[in-house]
Amino acid sequence: MTSDNQMGLFDAPATETQPQPDPVPDKNPDNAIQGRQKPGLFLLDGMAMVYRAFYALQQARMSTRDGAPTGAVFGFASSLFRIIEEYRPDYLAVTFDSPEKTFRHEKYEAYKANRPAPPNDLISQLGDIRELILACGIPLVIMPGFEADDLIGTAARKFEESCRVFIVTPDKDMSQLVHDGVRILKPGKRQNEFELVGSAEVASQFGAPPEQFIDLLTLTGDTSDNIPGAKGIGPKTASSLLEKYGSLEGIYANLDKLTPKTRQSLEVFREMMPLVRELVTIRTNLDLPLTLEALHASKPDPEALFALLARLELKSIAARALAVLRIAAPAASSAASDASAPTAASADDPGDPPLTPAGEGSEYHLVDTGEAFDTLLEKLESSGGFAVDTETTSLDTFEAELAGISFSIKPGEAFFVYFGTPGLDAKTTVARLKPLLENPAIGKTGQNLKYDILVLKKYGVELAPVEFDTMLASYVLDPEARHNLDDLAALHLGRQTVKYSELVGTGKAAIGIFEVEPQKLSDYGCQDADIALKLRHALEERLEKNPELLDVCRQLEFPLVSVLARMEHEGVSIDTAHLATLAVKVNEELVGLTERIYEATGETFNIDSPKQLGHILFDVLKLPARKATKTGYSTNVQVLEELALLHPVASDLLEYRSLQKLKGTYIEALPKMINPLTGRVHTSFNQSITATGRLSSSNPNLQNIPIRTELGKEIRRAFIPSSPGNLLLSADYSQIELRIAAELSGDPMLIEAFRNREDIHAATARVIFDTAEVTPDMRRKAKEVNFGVLYGIQPFGLAQRLGITQKEAKEIIDTYMAKYPGMFSSLQATIEEARKRGYVTTLMGRRRYVPDLNSPNANIRKAAERVTMNTPIQGAAADIIKYAMRSVSRELKSGEFRSVMLLQVHDELLFETPPAEEARLREMVERNMVEAAAKCGVKSVPVEVETGAGKNWLEAH
Repeated sequence: MTSDNQMGLFDAPATETQPQPDPVPDKNPDNAIQGRQKPGLFLLDGMAMVYRAFYALQQARMSTRDGAPTGAVFGFASSLFRIIEEYRPDYLAVTFDSPEKTFRHEKYEAYKANRPAPPNDLISQLGDIRELILACGIPLVIMPGFEADDLIGTAARKFEESCRVFIVTPDKDMSQLVHDGVRILKPGKRQNEFELVGSAEVASQFGAPPEQFIDLLTLTGDTSDNIPGAKGIGPKTASSLLEKYGSLEGIYANLDKLTPKTRQSLEVFREMMPLVRELVTIRTNLDLPLTLEALHASKPDPEALFALLARLELKSIAARALAVLRIAAPAASSAASDASAPTAASADDPGDPPLTPAGEGSEYHLVDTGEAFDTLLEKLESSGGFAVDTETTSLDTFEAELAGISFSIKPGEAFFVYFGTPGLDAKTTVARLKPLLENPAIGKTGQNLKYDILVLKKYGVELAPVEFDTMLASYVLDPEARHNLDDLAALHLGRQTVKYSELVGTGKAAIGIFEVEPQKLSDYGCQDADIALKLRHALEERLEKNPELLDVCRQLEFPLVSVLARMEHEGVSIDTAHLATLAVKVNEELVGLTERIYEATGETFNIDSPKQLGHILFDVLKLPARKATKTGYSTNVQVLEELALLHPVASDLLEYRSLQKLKGTYIEALPKMINPLTGRVHTSFNQSITATGRLSSSNPNLQNIPIRTELGKEIRRAFIPSSPGNLLLSADYSQIELRIAAELSGDPMLIEAFRNREDIHAATARVIFDTAEVTPDMRRKAKEVNFGVLYGIQPFGLAQRLGITQKEAKEIIDTYMAKYPGMFSSLQATIEEARKRGYVTTLMGRRRYVPDLNSPNANIRKAAERVTMNTPIQGAAADIIKYAMRSVSRELKSGEFRSVMLLQVHDELLFETPPAEEARLREMVERNMVEAAAKCGVKSVPVEVETGAGKNWLEAH
């Protein structure tokens, strides 16, 4: 906490708000000064944070409309403002390296000689970043001849008696400065997240406490700075030596006790060791003319700040600066108020919280009496449409009780119908709302309306129609962005929403939703409906500029919401007895595999421990190590697949892992997922997750059940009809991705093969092997080639799949290219077009941005090219099955079928049907699925659907 007479660096006057609790409280009583906690000094490693921001946002390719890069500025400003906002530092400074050579260069000419020059796009943003820091009134510390590390080290030691010091850096070398009064705030995996690192964390992560860290670095060297260490001594060996002997001096005093190899390495290193130690040691005793008061921010310069952010087109950063720095925007500045969405290439990162309160300037009304509800009902009935949002007691839609429903008819005004009062009970009030909520002439807008539909089903209401879902609109505009309401409000509206955790609290302190003060809950519910309606206007404006994307929303995504809600609500029945029998069988197989693995390795160990397994494979069996991680050898699937060619134990390990995964994910988990209220499993279909447009599912994830292995088939056998005597009917597109590829490429040979209803893999085998007699092995290889081409497979990858040499694989690919030139020219044309436009599209116009097509890094660029080749194909398959689901669902209803659609997995739909309806359902589903492909652009190539029925999913498929 700051003292009563000293405000934090950016605190508002005491008359405005109460002091915020310190997010990094220090419970050490030695740090108390006159009954209060020491003030916090935050020292930022400027260049390290700039580099991290640049590379974290490199894929986003953020730039102004004129093409000037802005990602590093945005990322740095985001992190800077997050620190100010969350930690309210009393003192703060940003340090940068001096451009001149330092004393380390003078001591060691090769210091940092291996480092490439910073990318031009990063260098061009450094001036703007420093300008931003100064415009915010934050001290910028640079000292000729010294690095930021030394400035931070000196400042930390100088002020640690009077302050709690927090060093903000991703640099591990700073760990040597850590002790009770000095800690590190290390940027986390996600942008703007920070991890607090103290002495215990340093010791845990690096195997040596801070007081031994200089010795650890001396032994290992620092490859990033081109500082050599003792040859052959890595972090693990170094930490082990230090743990045993205490220090470098202790290690050298006991050389005779070390292995010959380690002893020789240290003997050779002895002469170099003092220099290396000096190079890795951060200076803490510079003559730094810096007072603590100088590290207190001066008044920001709003005109300079907003002029800079307007020039860089960083709207959300400008909006955020208003609240974080507690300043007002200059009258002439529109940077903060302009909420229009930027282009995809320059879009601000939605991870940045907005800074204008969501409800500011809006009218929110609590409806808690019958009279007020009657007035609202009249307004809603006479409206052409409205935004709606439900507040509930649980995220489980089968358990959730309604606490209230919010409505917004026009932006800036919303109403919350509260069910926590005797005057309005949920059941009666929702019954009165039912005709309105189901009225097909009144469109409904919302954020993730599928949840609201499922909640209202419990009250006998079928919420419809879904006219606009903001989550899905955002997904269609940029599938790889984040689509939650908080982020969308920040990015498109410059608004900061109240979070649910702020409403009810977290952990043990959390309260029930009906315990929330009614007006506070009303404001929260109104906010969600109001923001949804405002977002609709902002997103619809962008969609209207891209009619094909608007069509994807209206033809596919929005209509599918109700379809998926019905499927989730229906659920599917599980044969638990079959799974119990299967569990026994799998356990027996695992026991056998375990014994075989122990016998092959000659030792018993924890097979599930990557560390122990790595030791067995690479230290005991002496197999070649392909990959190493920070914690030891990698034993992932790719490594084991490569080792399987060298030792049979790797094949057993792969089978062991596969059995364990299926056992834990499905065989044991599915019975536990049965809803006690319905007796069925209700998976959740995710409509806004995958970048290609495909649906995914969770709890359970049904997309990952293997369909070719015997165990996978047995798991499918456990899915059964809910009503005795009914059947399951499966409808699956036949080779839809290859058919789409043929359509896109226009390759005459491929199209002709499909028109003749040939076995496409056998046809390909005849072409690439130049033979009329196709063996099963030839067909298998042709199948790998057919699908591999769609993913941009290279000879190395094909060689691994087929177990042949790279030369043979290259010959097969070359032959394929020669025989099907249309396919390859189409794929290359797709790449070149995407490189110009920055995105790739499906036949319907669904879009995916691929900024890395122009990356200077060859590996990143090649990966982007593979994405570009595959997305139009996989995305079109997603569009087709979504269109089919929409059409089938409509006819199920209009045709008065008793059959229901249960699941969608990849290119397959699963239904439950009475036997009497099977033939009619089969004809209807096949017809709609075939027509869907034509509607989505597959017109030259015939599309086929394979159907089957049975007493369980396996029999049906």
